[in-house]
Amino acid sequence: MVQYCRKCGKELSDDAEFCDGCGFQLDENLKNNTQVVKQDSENKNEFVKKLPLILAIIGIIVSIAEGLGTPMIMGWNDILIAMGVGIVGGLIGILLMEKLDEPLIAAVEFIATGALIYVFIARFGEISTVLFIIAAILALYFKGHYTHKKKLWAIPILTVVLIFGILIAGGAFYQINAENSIEVSNITQDIKSNGYGYYNGKVYGDIFVGANFDYLKVTIDFYDDQGKILYSTIGWNQVHPDSGKTYKFEGMYYKEKQPIKAEIKVSDSANSETPLYSENITLTTESGV
Repeated sequence: MVQYCRKCGKELSDDAEFCDGCGFQLDENLKNNTQVVKQDSENKNEFVKKLPLILAIIGIIVSIAEGLGTPMIMGWNDILIAMGVGIVGGLIGILLMEKLDEPLIAAVEFIATGALIYVFIARFGEISTVLFIIAAILALYFKGHYTHKKKLWAIPILTVVLIFGILIAGGAFYQINAENSIEVSNITQDIKSNGYGYYNGKVYGDIFVGANFDYLKVTIDFYDDQGKILYSTIGWNQVHPDSGKTYKFEGMYYKEKQPIKAEIKVSDSANSETPLYSENITLTTESGV
């Protein structure tokens, strides 16, 4: 195939790379285009390799936002710990991945960070948890799964141990202080049989709050003669109750079965399994007919 010089127009052989008339390089544009495509490909690969870092940074930011958006009923201490874990754990993972070239240990740190966030604030930390786990997977995929210094494995282990150590110690101190700051008094019962096969009435009293709490609630559980819960109700709850103030609580009952016992519990979070205060009272049913 005959080709012509794009600069001077001279007829050239089909395999010519230079014009023998003016010296023009015939494939210069092709080489330039090839270099541009190659550069674009390298830039894209470089961006893709930065994804673990980008996701880890986003995970840190999101963990802070999620902590600030978590309802107070989850407990302010747990919220603060979750935010601290997101910041510190995320930064340690980035340091291990980018500066110390330890992608495997960094991945474990990211996974531990995400798991700890979920432990403390559950579904309110789902997005940051997922981001840290994806960052860990991509770190292993793009940067490898090797370890240079085995001693650095102590970092993710110490992260988990330290967090739970702080949680246990702080929780024990808080529990003792909180229990001593709650006083329940003037408990009164008024349960009657209405003569139509139903029992109705209420258990009520006072609760004194002697310290600052993010959230408090009073729950009243009504039991039958076999210890089975017939009905459970919240008699009072409040976010940031005033310290030094006495509040009224009241638990209503209306069921077919006669309640034999009532348990009054005071908790400082929506899902607390260890109440700050608990008291059982025997119920005396009167005829309301």
